[in-house]
Amino acid sequence: MAKRAMLLLVPVLAAAMWGTPQRPHERTKMSPSQVVESVKRRNWDIVEEPGHIGQDAVPALLPLLNDPDSQVRELTVVCLDSAGGPAANQGLLKALDDHIETVSAAAVRALAHHYTAAELPILRIEMGTNPNEYVREQIALLLGKTGDPFNIPILHARRSPEKDEHTQRALSLALARLGDPAGRQEVVARLSGKDARQLVAAVRDLLYVNDRLLLRAAAPLLDDTRPGLNVGLAHTPTFIRVCDVVVIVMGEMLGPVFSFDPGRRRFSPEEIAEAKQVMARIQ
Repeated sequence: MAKRAMLLLVPVLAAAMWGTPQRPHERTKMSPSQVVESVKRRNWDIVEEPGHIGQDAVPALLPLLNDPDSQVRELTVVCLDSAGGPAANQGLLKALDDHIETVSAAAVRALAHHYTAAELPILRIEMGTNPNEYVREQIALLLGKTGDPFNIPILHARRSPEKDEHTQRALSLALARLGDPAGRQEVVARLSGKDARQLVAAVRDLLYVNDRLLLRAAAPLLDDTRPGLNVGLAHTPTFIRVCDVVVIVMGEMLGPVFSFDPGRRRFSPEEIAEAKQVMARIQ
């Protein structure tokens, strides 16, 4: 769990370490040589604003994926994400196999923004062979978002050999999003767990699956008043309840259906009662 958290935090920490962003009006598109020199200096400022790096910089960036400095390689990946385009995607596919996990993690996040049908065959292979479990997890979720039922047997084939629990969960979520009955049953089963924090995770998974009918399976949890999610700081925690998380997810999935603001907070008994009425009308 600590390693997964670090994979998500590294881009934020790196940007904070390597400089203060300029004001937006001072930013102009950089030439390929300027981009390369900034990356070699590990200057994360260049990716703080969109449009700073053009596709014309991609050919000059690709050789930096072989740089011995992992921070240079990671920043190169982020620059390729910013630039976009078919050539950038080829570089991102290459970076999936980087032996430094923060680099390959950045690559899979970038591919989620830019992948096309041309990259999917390689991504399917990487889901089964990549040594970084975070990469495998994110590819599974990506395949679920394609909406293509062709991926259902491919995802099922990964269930048995996959040992990482987070990737296993991603596989079932992707299957559920694609309408696979087994995947949908697993999503519903997790909503019947006993642990409050696990129930919160199961409810929040519904946002990815994006199926209103499955949301109805969370109806009994509107009566669960156990603390389940800290929305405060680690040293000054503020917990909301399982039922509150259900209301928040309902608001995100259903749109403006409440007479109140379904923000991250504890809801009154009257608001919970209204949420139950809304849940009962879901079809």
